[in-house]
Amino acid sequence: MKRLRSRRPFVLAGLLCAGFFFHAAAEPPKPKNGQTAKKAADTQTAGLPPPDYLPETARALLRKKMERHGQDARDLMFAVTLLQYDAAKAAAQRISTEPRLVRPIAGGEDDLNALLPERFFVLQDEARSRAQAVATAAEKKDDKALADSYGRLVETCVSCHASYLNRQ
Repeated sequence: MKRLRSRRPFVLAGLLCAGFFFHAAAEPPKPKNGQTAKKAADTQTAGLPPPDYLPETARALLRKKMERHGQDARDLMFAVTLLQYDAAKAAAQRISTEPRLVRPIAGGEDDLNALLPERFFVLQDEARSRAQAVATAAEKKDDKALADSYGRLVETCVSCHASYLNRQ
């Protein structure tokens, strides 16, 4: 009975989150002021706003890379929340093994990598190691370690997004 009681908060949180997301997915956004339905949907799922310091060509390159990353992050969120260990492990492994942007090299001042703040690269490495911890916890089916490691990974994600937007 004690083991069941310790899982109850995770199960309840998972059900609430799943219900919220399924409800939100079931109702398409209503167009505003003459917007088409497609444009309203694009606006809602557009992701991070563009940072002022990056030119459009650099943002386009990053956007392409981050689309797959964003899908993996969503898959991981659902899998962790619903305690789907195999799916959580797979998504965390995809995140931890995805190709990284390399730090700028001398003479590459015009490269995309030179435009990004150093903190971006530090957090990219941190995200990799924290995603590995999520995969390990999922493999062990350790609910507490899974929740803790996922929380630390999300902290890194938010810090990285803030660094990207504010060039910290």
